Amino acid sequence: MMRTRPIALVIGVTALVAAVLYAGGFAVEQAVLRVGITGLLLLALLHLPAIGLTGSAWWLLGADLPRASPWKFIWARYVREGTAEVLPFSQLGGILAGARSLALTGLPSVPVAATLLVDLLIEQLAKLPYLLAGMALLVLAGHTAPLRLLGAALVPAGVLALLVGPGRARLAALLGRGLEALARRWPALDTAGSVPLERRLRWDRRTAEAFATHTLAWALGALETWVACHLMGLAVSPAQALIIDSLFSALRTFGFAVPAALGVQEAGYVVACALVGVPAAPAVALSLVRRVRELLVGVPALGLWQAVEGGRALAGLSDK
Repeated sequence: MMRTRPIALVIGVTALVAAVLYAGGFAVEQAVLRVGITGLLLLALLHLPAIGLTGSAWWLLGADLPRASPWKFIWARYVREGTAEVLPFSQLGGILAGARSLALTGLPSVPVAATLLVDLLIEQLAKLPYLLAGMALLVLAGHTAPLRLLGAALVPAGVLALLVGPGRARLAALLGRGLEALARRWPALDTAGSVPLERRLRWDRRTAEAFATHTLAWALGALETWVACHLMGLAVSPAQALIIDSLFSALRTFGFAVPAALGVQEAGYVVACALVGVPAAPAVALSLVRRVRELLVGVPALGLWQAVEGGRALAGLSDK
């Protein structure tokens, strides 16, 4: 993994540069400049409710843990997203940072990891209705969705089969053994509130509420896309914005191994925007605007997280 990450980073940067050159560097630059500093700050503020929703969905899965509160999970989600989008790691780095920051709030570390695994599954599962909504709008607009986009739906659909189908027990056993190995390797890890992972994977009211909350969070991406397009002067309807964002979200799933999805994100926007008649230049500009928004949201999160870590180090606190 450590050896392949630099290779993936180089490939991603190359793909990003290629996408800008393909779309036309000057045209991309002009589209980004139309948004302006005020527009970028607006987009950053518009993204905060999505973080609140995704953090709340995580809390719904871990509300039974000792000392749990929604704000702790929202904070951890903020760090998790900032790390994944800003630092040169894959999504795995953000996941680990989120678990770490949540454990630092006083929650037991092993159950935190269990709730995080379940939250990851449900978040990807919630992408399915959002994707299907975008594809339905695409068909209603007179387009025939390419079969490759249908294939993208198989990712969250496979998660659904694992979550509620016969594979649930096997998945829970596999993940549970990993958590047990962590607890044995580091006896100091806090296991208070631990329950069998299969119980956390069970489809009940709390998982249904988390699923609905994640689905709403995905849908807020359409609002961000619509506002960004209008800031660039693109006459995109709310339905077209939903098509762009839902299809882009599905395509970006395949860039999980590439740091910050470099190149993958730009290609995803070019493909999704082309289906509603948006040219390549503003499509690449839309991706770059999103990246600046990620920096505006993520950099403060990393700064606050490091301040917490620094405070613990100065106080001489040890990890559990």
